[in-house]
Amino acid sequence: MHAYIVHFGELGLKGRNRVFFIRQLAENIRAALHDVPETEVTPFHSHILVKVFADVPAETIEARLGKVFGIAYFAPAVITPADFEAISAAALQLAEGVVTPATTFKVDTTRGDKQFPVYSQDVDREIGARIVARTGAPVKLKNPDVTITIQIYEDAAYCFVQRLQGAGGLPVGMSGRVLVLFSGGIDSPVAAHMMLKRGCTLDLLHFHLLPGVAQARASKIVDMARAVLAPHRLTAPLYLISAAPFETAMAAVNTRTATVVFRRFIMRAAERLAHRRKALALVTGESIGQVASQTLPNINLISQATTLPILRPLIGFDKAEIVAAAHEIGTYDLSIQPYKDPCSVHARNPATWANPEEVQRIEAEIDVPALLDVTLRDYTDEVWIRF
Repeated sequence: MHAYIVHFGELGLKGRNRVFFIRQLAENIRAALHDVPETEVTPFHSHILVKVFADVPAETIEARLGKVFGIAYFAPAVITPADFEAISAAALQLAEGVVTPATTFKVDTTRGDKQFPVYSQDVDREIGARIVARTGAPVKLKNPDVTITIQIYEDAAYCFVQRLQGAGGLPVGMSGRVLVLFSGGIDSPVAAHMMLKRGCTLDLLHFHLLPGVAQARASKIVDMARAVLAPHRLTAPLYLISAAPFETAMAAVNTRTATVVFRRFIMRAAERLAHRRKALALVTGESIGQVASQTLPNINLISQATTLPILRPLIGFDKAEIVAAAHEIGTYDLSIQPYKDPCSVHARNPATWANPEEVQRIEAEIDVPALLDVTLRDYTDEVWIRF
């Protein structure tokens, strides 16, 4: 059996709502391990206990747990009866694998069961002395090389020496639904990942210039969406919307503000879908000054097209930071594959400070409300990403 004690960071600050966060985290852990047989995920005391009884490599379990948002760290644990000699034997066994005369160590005991007959300090002292006798390693109470942690409760005790880094953040599902404007580039998958880390549930929206539904469904966009969602085993809708009606309407219009007009059109379409799905905000991968449509004046003008909040988790990032994050989450190679994005089509000598009057004149000329109706009615496909 593999056993892990899961510890969380921010969830400890949630007061009376903490129980709901822990419940959601436990459910997300179950989802991450859904295809691992004979698994138990149980909230207990101020932690979550994960037990896997199947013959599965520890690396498989740990890779999954390491990607679950809401986990600060998790520790492979040895479970023993709440008996001093059993605890001592487990601690000695753990120590023999990591403690040597060249390493310092300490024993750190907490008693969840205050009726346990040996005080925490005495457990530390006695078991520490046995480890010294067995290994010859020196004790160091401040910043030792190795800490042997013992947690004692009424039903059992848990011993561990290793703490594996978790993904941090909040459990997905606790912060409400958002709609992500999902392009074919590097930025928006990273933005989507960051919103997952803050506990949001995602819907995804992509505008494309592909000739039909089949081509859109076979495009890299679907693969990119799966890459963002797969580590968390999350289900989400991906809306694939053709930009063809907008392109046709704009064919005779010669303006440097076309990119801003298109971005405002996207925001209006996103707002309608968001209301339908009860999403509370829109999300973009914008970063100030990265391209012409992302200057502060243009961001302001684009934002005026919707009444929903627009969340921009990358707004202060430079490109190198975004690229590094894309590598880390595994979307970079997909993002740089050749792809014709509608925004790039409008990027010939674009205005960095679009004139609001000109933008409004063009929107009236192409009849944006009617264009939205046609686009959402006849040119929208919905794909569900499932695991």
